This record gives sequence, C-alpha cells and structure tokens, in this order.
Amino acid sequence: MSKVTKFRRRKNGLSSFLPVIGCAVLLSAIVLRPENQTAVQQDATKPRIIRGGGAWTGGSARKSVRRTQETSTASPGAQLVDTVTRIRDGDTIVVGLIPIRIANLDCAERGSKSGDRATRQITGIVKGVQLRCTLEGRRSYDREVGVCSLPDGRDIGEILIVGGYCQRWRG
Repeated sequence: MSKVTKFRRRKNGLSSFLPVIGCAVLLSAIVLRPENQTAVQQDATKPRIIRGGGAWTGGSARKSVRRTQETSTASPGAQLVDTVTRIRDGDTIVVGLIPIRIANLDCAERGSKSGDRATRQITGIVKGVQLRCTLEGRRSYDREVGVCSLPDGRDIGEILIVGGYCQRWRG
C-alpha cells in the first residue's frame, strides 16, 4: 500500500501581504521625496527652441517623458569656419559640432537612388575640408540654415545644382 500524505493548506488572508504592502509604501515614500526630484528651471529671458518640433505634422499624441534639449538660433550673418565632421545627406552636413542645412538647396532624401548619389557627391567634395559657412539666423529642425563655401570660395550648393545632383529650393 502506498502512503497518502495530506498537505495542510495555508489560510489565505491579508496578513501575508501586509509586509509586502508596507515595504512598497516605504520605498515609494523614499523615492518620491521632494529632495530626490530634480526641478527644471527655465530662464524666461532666453528663447526656447525645442529640437525636432512637430508643428507641421501635428506633433505627438503621446506625451514624451524625455527632456527636450534647448537650443538657440545663431544671429543672421554669423560666420562659422570649421572642418566637416559628418555628412548626413545631400543637403545637410555637420561642420565642427553644428549641423548645417545648406540654404537654397533641395536634394532627394538619402535612401533613394538620386539622394544617395547626391550624398556621395557632397561627401567627395567636403569630407574633412574646412568650410566657411554664413548662417542665415534661422533653423530647420535641429539644423542651422546657411550657405557654405570651400576654401577657394566656391559655393557648395551651386556645385551640386550645376552638377545636376540637386535642385534649387523653391520654398
């Protein structure tokens, strides 16, 4: 014969969950204390420009938790002289640490046949070269808008337009 063992059933009740609930309340009180929260202060005299935006596309229906990075626009006519560190696509380059949208230039997007062709062309022209960019004092998303020229004075936008890689912006 086999021996049958009976299991004692524990009484289910609130008493076994009280320590868990108490720990959760204590932990949330410690984490949510005012001195553990960082306050974000905004200077009312400084203009606030949020990267990316979304005014034309309706923005996001979902509120984002991440912090926005404040940036300011360069004054019109400001000169930037630095080396090209990155090429994003045919009409956007990074000079030093500043992304520049080349003014008066309209290139196809990267990923399309003509957009990749324009990106290869501008890469061959400006990669590692020191440019002089005159900024227009306006922004397009996270980029300053400006006209950039090579050390010999040739305008990059005009080179791409004359070569048939991009078109003149008609906006």
